[in-house]
Amino acid sequence: MKVERDAILTCSTCGVEGPHELLYLSEHLRASRCANCGTTRVYSGHIYVEYAKDLAERTARLPLRLAEDVVRRPTSLLGLPIKAVLKPAGLLNEMNLVAAFERDRRRRAPDASSRV
Repeated sequence: MKVERDAILTCSTCGVEGPHELLYLSEHLRASRCANCGTTRVYSGHIYVEYAKDLAERTARLPLRLAEDVVRRPTSLLGLPIKAVLKPAGLLNEMNLVAAFERDRRRRAPDASSRV
């Protein structure tokens, strides 16, 4: 998961060229948010499902990444207990970011009951 905060795009809602936050899951753009008007666009109907897939893919690659890291730098084993303690906080932060994009999208979506 990656959030790019310095992308300069033209917002399709307010028409202003300015900074946008871009949310990438599994190296694919899944959502964007305009810093000017706050409009959030989600490019996946199921952002939570996409996040779960991204997390599963990263988790599946973890043993190989750890083994490669130990081969390159054997002293990296010393940092594993610290990483294990900090990981839940990092995952909670990621979930909050994904939820914020989804929450903003739902809040700013036009009310379907007001349409004729």
